[in-house]
Amino acid sequence: MDYRNILYEFFPDESIFLSSKKLLIVLLGSFADFDSFEYSQQIAAQSKKISKYSVDLILVGIGSEKSKEYFCRFNKIDPQKVFAMSNAGLHQKFNLNPGLVTSLPAIINLLIMCMGINSKGTIKEVLRGYMGDKNAMPLFGSDDEIKIGTISIFKGKMFEIFSKKEILRPFELATRRLMNMIEILSNWNIYVPDGKYLTQRGATILLNENNDILYKFIPESLLGYSSNMSKPLSFLDDYLN
Repeated sequence: MDYRNILYEFFPDESIFLSSKKLLIVLLGSFADFDSFEYSQQIAAQSKKISKYSVDLILVGIGSEKSKEYFCRFNKIDPQKVFAMSNAGLHQKFNLNPGLVTSLPAIINLLIMCMGINSKGTIKEVLRGYMGDKNAMPLFGSDDEIKIGTISIFKGKMFEIFSKKEILRPFELATRRLMNMIEILSNWNIYVPDGKYLTQRGATILLNENNDILYKFIPESLLGYSSNMSKPLSFLDDYLN
């Protein structure tokens, strides 16, 4: 499958898809998806590394330009690298998993996936958010303010009661997810102009200069956006050196 040319078909004004550099394609689901928020935050934290190794990065999410604006601002990611689509046409072209689709409303299907039904590994990943992960890096620095909505409740130093090591501490990821959820729910109509695509899963594809696939991961479940959830972007280490 010629991923570059397919992208160019959908975004004919964007020559980045036809560049001669490596290309990291991250197809998000809805901009309101928990995975979209969490994965983009991981990517934003490593954007300098990606840029250093001359890799073009693009993220594509489902929503409006307003959704994209809010999404980029909250997740601190460069809006020039993010593209908005009003539907799942590109995802279908890439043969991606639509998630749980039934006669029920999409929000109900999403909640069912949150319970691990038709979404293998989701419960395990939810528990990791509460229990911590010694193989993952911390999400908050000591002086980072932990805000629930606009209210600052404590600083990152609080997580040091569990461990002072450079690991993901208990409740740290769960706190990040709560912060993300409140942002989404507070701006639901902006993030979700069309709820039809709430369960749509995404993909991560790394192409080299010759359009060969170096890495591809197609998630099947909610909160399973990487083959290594402890280090979601560790695959880059094999190709960016």
